[in-house]
Amino acid sequence: MPVQTNYPGVYIEERPSGVHTIVGVSTSVTAFVGAAATGPVDSPQRVFSFSDYVRLFGPPIDDTRPMGHAVQHFFANGGSQAIVVRVLGAGALAAAATLKETLPAGTDVLTLIANGKGAWANWNGSVGTYIAADRAGTANPDDLFSLVVTYKTLDPKSNAPVQSAQESFLNLSMSPKHPRYVLNVVAASQLVVPSLPGTLTSTVKGTSVGAAAVANPLTIKPTAKTLRISVDFGPAVDIVLFAADTTDVSKTPAQISTELSAALSNAGLAATSSQSGGKLTITSDNAGLDSAVVVTPAPSGDLSKDLTLGLAWGGAEASGSAALRPATTPPASTPPPAVSTQSLTGGSDGSPVGPNDVVPPSGSGIYSLNSLLFPRFNLLSLPDLTSDDDAQISNAIAYAKGERAFLIVDSPKGGFAAIPPSLGSLPALGEHGAIYYPRLQAVEALAGGATRTLNLPASGAVAGVMARIDASRGIWKAPAGREAGIVAVSSLTKSTDDNVSGLLNPKGVNVLRAFPGAGIVVWGARTLKGDDTASSEFKYIPVRRLTDYIASSLYLGTQFAVFEPNDPDLWGQLRLAVGTFMRGLFRQGAFQQSPKRTESDSFFVVCDETVNPQSEIDLGRVNVVVGFAPLKPAEFVVITITQISQLEG
Repeated sequence: MPVQTNYPGVYIEERPSGVHTIVGVSTSVTAFVGAAATGPVDSPQRVFSFSDYVRLFGPPIDDTRPMGHAVQHFFANGGSQAIVVRVLGAGALAAAATLKETLPAGTDVLTLIANGKGAWANWNGSVGTYIAADRAGTANPDDLFSLVVTYKTLDPKSNAPVQSAQESFLNLSMSPKHPRYVLNVVAASQLVVPSLPGTLTSTVKGTSVGAAAVANPLTIKPTAKTLRISVDFGPAVDIVLFAADTTDVSKTPAQISTELSAALSNAGLAATSSQSGGKLTITSDNAGLDSAVVVTPAPSGDLSKDLTLGLAWGGAEASGSAALRPATTPPASTPPPAVSTQSLTGGSDGSPVGPNDVVPPSGSGIYSLNSLLFPRFNLLSLPDLTSDDDAQISNAIAYAKGERAFLIVDSPKGGFAAIPPSLGSLPALGEHGAIYYPRLQAVEALAGGATRTLNLPASGAVAGVMARIDASRGIWKAPAGREAGIVAVSSLTKSTDDNVSGLLNPKGVNVLRAFPGAGIVVWGARTLKGDDTASSEFKYIPVRRLTDYIASSLYLGTQFAVFEPNDPDLWGQLRLAVGTFMRGLFRQGAFQQSPKRTESDSFFVVCDETVNPQSEIDLGRVNVVVGFAPLKPAEFVVITITQISQLEG
């Protein structure tokens, strides 16, 4: 819009430059989907370390449910961010505890359900989850209560119960309008989810009772006659007693009570004052859970001290929900017996997790990741599945393709039936996936100095290697070679050598090798379409991943163009934005370069009338064509040695 001028002078106008910066998306956020010891089910949880994983999902279980070990290997080998989805089999139930207002057999007032299905939270007398409730140790023992949730597990080295987590929630209320309402506050718990066992009702009216009898008579000064009162958790209102008196006045408790009732009514507060033996009581006119009267010292001219009203001066205040608080139970330092009203019980793991639980027809399992924003993840690991689970792996590859992500497939636990193996239908879908052989072997310490040897999937460690190389070299560097070392494992489950590699590599199976001085390394960089006979342009992992990286980055970075006028100005903005992004990759060495090292030999961006004729404009489309020359790894280094002879002159 032009500047509106109405007086002689200088006008300054700011105009947008039309320059839009495209920022590259993440490359190595890895999603893990499988069985875990504890935690929420079918709910993606982002973790930034193995400690985060243990805090949410418990320690690793064993090699039949290896997701915990896969996550551990991911972070040990260079991973920095993971998204974990815990799945369970059919029939799984969450443990729960229902607290009562009177022990041992009172009314049910609060239910705490384990934050995640499974038997992990069941209290058996030494491990599991239990609750300690307390009324006395609160800011208002007549109305509030506190909860302590404790979770104990067995130390794998000593086999003794240890406290894994404990959460304290102080000064809670059963009144929905209270700022510390139990359902709102405990909702932040990582261990339990609060709920009501039914509809709670109360016929009690909230009160605020003075700590002692008021002096008879009481001298009320004109500088101290204000009370700050909140009724039924509404806003606090300052009311002034005997406002017409401008000098000191002496009033009896009855006169004060009458004046207080009138002042409450005039202020629109639904409460009434009464007195007995000189002690004042303010009672809400309404009964129910949210019935309450709260007196706090006024900022100036306070009278509550002289009337001993409010908790600050020793008064007693109780809401309509006070009687429906959980009863005080033994403290957290005194665990309950195996079954009690304060221990969580009834949890079940259901049937063992199977391939259809990890990759179901829809809704749960890997599809729980749909709740995240795009790009949801870059790498996908399914430690509970192997290449033998052909149907589920095929569906997972199709899902990864739609997310512009990459699936890392694990080989069977007992190895391939034959080498080279038959991978079924996987190669037909496989440009968004890669398989690694063999599996990893790790030795784990147990209680009493014993150890156990675990047969673990390689996908977690390989994802960590990819993340490490992405950070140090770039996504265009093949995640293989001497710098692609794997740590935190003891050995491979099968021995590999040049002969094995020579049979598997041409079939698109990436081999893990052990070399003297280098340890265990990734020694292959082919996708499942890497079979030499397939002649796929996405034969190599870095080519596929770089293409997805560019596509995802451009998808998010060109959103500014939607609904803009489709004209040469827009085309220029798109060329500038996309060209700048591609030029940044070129300067980092992401593309194959000619001896002249010119940009035009490595990439191009076209967005003009040649790709946007009037017919395309009429259809509401603007086309941008991007091409690049991908780097491909040097799989085979051929060195030719010959002899020369010194002939006589």
